[in-house]
Amino acid sequence: MSGAILSARGLSRVFKVKHNGRQQDLHAVSEVDIDLLPGRTLGVVGESGCGKTTLNRLLLLLDTPTAGEVQFQGEASATLPPQARREFRRAVQPVFQNPFSSLDPRMRVGRIIAEPLSTIPELTRQQIEDRIGEVLEAVGLRREDARRFPNEFSGGQRQRIAIARAIASRPRVLMLDEPVSSQDISIRAQILNILKDLQEEYGLGCVFISHDLATVRFMADDVIVMYLGRIIERGSAEAICTTPSHPYTRALLAAALPPDPDAPPPDLPPQGEIPSPLDPPSGCPYHTRCPLRFDRCDSVRPTMFAAPHGGGAACHLLDPELRREH
Repeated sequence: MSGAILSARGLSRVFKVKHNGRQQDLHAVSEVDIDLLPGRTLGVVGESGCGKTTLNRLLLLLDTPTAGEVQFQGEASATLPPQARREFRRAVQPVFQNPFSSLDPRMRVGRIIAEPLSTIPELTRQQIEDRIGEVLEAVGLRREDARRFPNEFSGGQRQRIAIARAIASRPRVLMLDEPVSSQDISIRAQILNILKDLQEEYGLGCVFISHDLATVRFMADDVIVMYLGRIIERGSAEAICTTPSHPYTRALLAAALPPDPDAPPPDLPPQGEIPSPLDPPSGCPYHTRCPLRFDRCDSVRPTMFAAPHGGGAACHLLDPELRREH
């Protein structure tokens, strides 16, 4: 898409793993296409094991795709010259799930935040100190906190430090992998509001990865829903979270905390366990758990059909030909 900062085209990642004494292919991510526009947030939703974290690593260029490509500002990442790759590292910054493991306990906060600034040789020492103070205040901490160590802060404060480090290089994209799942409800809300404010102030594009549709609805403009490494639904966050078209998305939404405690139980609960990615089902990957499956689902993989909400869903129930037959 024209104007996208970060894109993926046909992105796939296959791992070779040993299982039952023989080597097998594990399809972690399969044929993913995405576009991230400036100032917008793309939510990536799905259960554990659906490929969200592998996708995150591929988009950060921390792993190499088996097929397809990541594009940065329209250029294939594999062919980026050294200078452009350094620009990528500065422009695309991660915030990981657990601030207890992502912050070096032996380093003072100021040095932690200064790490990504080492890629900007034109900054003087004073400018680096000023930038550290600026980003600490931007996440609700004090400039003098730069002299302290991570173990002197609470979990929520540590995540703020991780966010301060991520925005220190003035990136264009934040990659947020379950950034609030390890926090309690009140701290979670504070961090999400900080991220919203920072996005507005700095014009950041964000990829927000989560298993929680309710959180994604608050943060994201657009959403993709993943299942066994594939995108099975995409659309605006509001549409996906109010009128989902895929049975799996409807089950995820029903599993989120209902706004009305007296609401009836979900009408489309998934049946059984998620299949192993080492032995994915034929046809629709969700058909083994779907209460609406019919014969075609067992053998034919659905393409992405237009959905009533304006996006798309990989579900045979949306096939216009099937609708005409019935």
